[in-house]
Amino acid sequence: MPEPMPEPMPEPSRDRIHDDVADHADPGLEAPGIALKPVLLTGLGIVVFVGASLAGLWLYYRSEVPGPVAQAPRAFPGPQLQQNPGGDLARFLADQRHRLEGYGWVDRDRGIARMPIGEAMRRLADRGTTAYAAPVQPERWPSLGSRGGAVSALPAPRGSPGAAAASGPAGGGAP
Repeated sequence: MPEPMPEPMPEPSRDRIHDDVADHADPGLEAPGIALKPVLLTGLGIVVFVGASLAGLWLYYRSEVPGPVAQAPRAFPGPQLQQNPGGDLARFLADQRHRLEGYGWVDRDRGIARMPIGEAMRRLADRGTTAYAAPVQPERWPSLGSRGGAVSALPAPRGSPGAAAASGPAGGGAP
């Protein structure tokens, strides 16, 4: 027996679209429009509230309340830190120039003096590449048995170079 042919699917009409997957309601069950009166009343209420608030703020700021709160602020004089800033700057720059161009003591007790910057630069240039070499330091060698200069209350171990010096002449120390 021949298989029956499946029935063709009906064409959906525009007013009967239904989404089964999202489980939406049929369009026929929903109201076709919105209630215009509540929306307009809400908008009008917002406009009236904003207008009343602005009018109230305008009246509040225009009113003058007599009393100690409404006193005019006092004017304070500006700071008197410098009477003549231009003259102060000129004196400062002249003092700095004098220090750069003249001789003087920095610390007389320790023998530290300053010299003009031009003279100092000339002396460094005369020295050449040795002008920037580190100063010569005397070398210090730790004494024998001193453990590299470390201080310790412990005696030197037997057989070390410091043990003979610690035990006295010719090794005649205590056993």
